[in-house]
Amino acid sequence: MTCFVSSLTPRQGRFSAYGTTVLGESGGIVVSTINQLEHCSGVERAAALARQQRQAVLISRTLRIDAVDPLDFFAAGTDSYGGERGVLADPGEMLTLVGVGVCDRIDVQTSSRSRFTTVEKEWNRRLERLVTEGPFIKGAGPLLMGGFAFDPEQPGSNTWKTHLSASFVLPKYLLTVRKDGCWLTANRWIAPDENETEIARIWEQEQAELLQRASQSLRDKGPATWEVEEVAPQRWKETVRQSAADIRAGILRKVVLARELRLKAAHPFVPEAVLSQLRREQTNNYLFAMERGNSCFVGATPERLVKRDGDQLLSACMASTIRRSEDPDEDRQLKEQLMQDAKNREEHAAVVSMIRAVFQRECESVEIPDAPTLYTVRNMHHLFTPVTGYTRSDTTLLSMVGHLHPTPAMGGFPQADATAMIREREGMDRGWFAGPVGWIDRNGDGEFVVAIRSGVLRDKCAFLFAGCGIVGDSDPESEYEETKIKFQPMLSALKGAGEE
Repeated sequence: MTCFVSSLTPRQGRFSAYGTTVLGESGGIVVSTINQLEHCSGVERAAALARQQRQAVLISRTLRIDAVDPLDFFAAGTDSYGGERGVLADPGEMLTLVGVGVCDRIDVQTSSRSRFTTVEKEWNRRLERLVTEGPFIKGAGPLLMGGFAFDPEQPGSNTWKTHLSASFVLPKYLLTVRKDGCWLTANRWIAPDENETEIARIWEQEQAELLQRASQSLRDKGPATWEVEEVAPQRWKETVRQSAADIRAGILRKVVLARELRLKAAHPFVPEAVLSQLRREQTNNYLFAMERGNSCFVGATPERLVKRDGDQLLSACMASTIRRSEDPDEDRQLKEQLMQDAKNREEHAAVVSMIRAVFQRECESVEIPDAPTLYTVRNMHHLFTPVTGYTRSDTTLLSMVGHLHPTPAMGGFPQADATAMIREREGMDRGWFAGPVGWIDRNGDGEFVVAIRSGVLRDKCAFLFAGCGIVGDSDPESEYEETKIKFQPMLSALKGAGEE
């Protein structure tokens, strides 16, 4: 049996007319007749190529399936793939990805900014030995799900011991749910000595079991009550006061300071129950969950960092926050206050300035509105400015993630000075909080969000994080009250998860 091997580059496309592509490391091409190719499954092609090249080959097969609730699929993976699950969903659930199990992983533990290029290089290296079967569907097929720590130079803590500086997973099984349908992707490395018939049999059995469990909608509830510990709130307020004074003295323009809540319950927190509640309550936010061992980093964030779709790049400047009110008149006044407040406009302008500069440097053209609008979620209003750019040939999604992170909305401005001040004064390990979390596919397309309104769930403990942008006229007590508002999405979801 012979196989077709394409020599196309990632941006040219990775598909033959028969739904399968492999990139050979040497660029050599082996071509079968069309008739032979038509009668081979993807598994057969991959197995033949593995024997021919005497090395493992990655097979990725995508099938359209009947509708499945993404969180039922996530819960269905608990027994066989607990600790190896991930969820990413955009606002309005136009695209939801759920990965269970690990076909391959790319872990980077380094204090260097090279982690972004390292992940990209390792992913491209794996794609050199790829065979695909099935239709090309945006958000399906072989793709990585994972994230980056906020600051790889921060000393590690026990809270984040399973979430490394950079960690990405190629799921064993990926559910892709879009408005126009539902697809299941299976990924597997095939070694030269493996039997393709046995591999196909195992795939069919595992997929049938997963989908059967997902159809039963079995989700446990979390704890209904817990004890809450605020971590050094007075020390945090003093840090705000000191940092505001330094900003007035001209040391830097802005710094974002975060703090932590620790929750301890009598029963374990359940990620799928929390996700279910976040989905119900935070409809205008991105939903995410990344399990690593016995810890799950979960949250609902309003903030896109960057999305790539072909040659188009999209980002969002989102900074400055005010609470919402159930009273329409008061809520209208709060919106006006946010739009007109000098401190908030200055804070937002710093984010726009930085993101504009990165896009202008990395793109052929850039489109940014002259003034912000409001972006409203369940508990809060934000100032919001969208950014659109069209890439140069050498601009990649992960290179943009590296250039943009951390934005002034998460770190401060200037970037290096603010990050150094956070490292010195914040007094905690942010881990993946406020870091980039997202996905990237075989063509280099994908999306990364800023992981705020979030926390780590580990057995009977939960660790929640929230931060505020500090400028020269910041008041410690007001900033403290703002963090209390930002803790509410996760606290509400945890409470609801115990009452489902």
